[in-house]
Amino acid sequence: MDMKQLSTFQTASETLNFTKSAKILNYAQSSVTSQIKSLEDELGVSLFERLGNKLVLTPFGVKFKVYTDSIISQYHSVLDEINYDKNMTATLIVGATESQCAYKLPTVLTEFKILFPKVKVIVKPMHNLEQIQSDLQTGELDFAFLFGENFEETNSVQISKLSKENLVLVASPLNEVNNLKKPSLNDLQKETILLTEKGCSYRNLLENMIADSNMSFSSTFEITNVETLKNCVKSNLGIALLPYGVVKDEVSNQKLKIIDWNPPSNPELFHFVSWHKDKKFTSLLDTFVSVSENIFQ
Repeated sequence: MDMKQLSTFQTASETLNFTKSAKILNYAQSSVTSQIKSLEDELGVSLFERLGNKLVLTPFGVKFKVYTDSIISQYHSVLDEINYDKNMTATLIVGATESQCAYKLPTVLTEFKILFPKVKVIVKPMHNLEQIQSDLQTGELDFAFLFGENFEETNSVQISKLSKENLVLVASPLNEVNNLKKPSLNDLQKETILLTEKGCSYRNLLENMIADSNMSFSSTFEITNVETLKNCVKSNLGIALLPYGVVKDEVSNQKLKIIDWNPPSNPELFHFVSWHKDKKFTSLLDTFVSVSENIFQ
């Protein structure tokens, strides 16, 4: 049973004449007869019967017409909605951490573009939580992706948890730190630590660990671009604490190695998406959240 057969049945049920139905649908009459016969065989009932020279619906045909009309109506509604979405023009402004911009959002945006090809999306890398909340409140951002242990909703900002992400300490395979057995943070103080930009959640986490351990690294580099930072680690400049999703390809290709260390704490970090509570959710906005939830899982 397909939409072509249902459409043919609907037309025949209204004209009660296979010849007229064939002309309306631009089919051969034999095609109309064949489609109706296929429907009747699939349903196991007769949909039409002849009373003399007159073609009429059977009781089963009358009942089936009700469902056919409903199905075809819904089908056209779906087509209209999809065509509306495809032709929708709008601009979405999205904030996200630098690592989310590089490793999560490309897939989100690719899926979203298929559904809304004419919608423009502006992505702004950002880490500062206060700035993100301010931009959401003023409407300068439609959505913001966050990464951290937890974020509290405010009177104006709603937050949805997307997925968990593990942090890993990585080094070049050439780094001698790989020879250490379950090193503590203090065991690593002779290393050069490579940090992301200030305000980054996993940098804050590492700096808190360092402060709690009352130690310091022999040398520190601040590198705001994650790709540059990874290349520096691969070049054996130092070690870095990064989300696993950022380094999984390099670890798999043995260009980076995860240090099996003993951190002072093991906090759970998550990806979140946030938006203004008063924002009216259209199909566009609702779809963006749904796509994000599917990709981040």
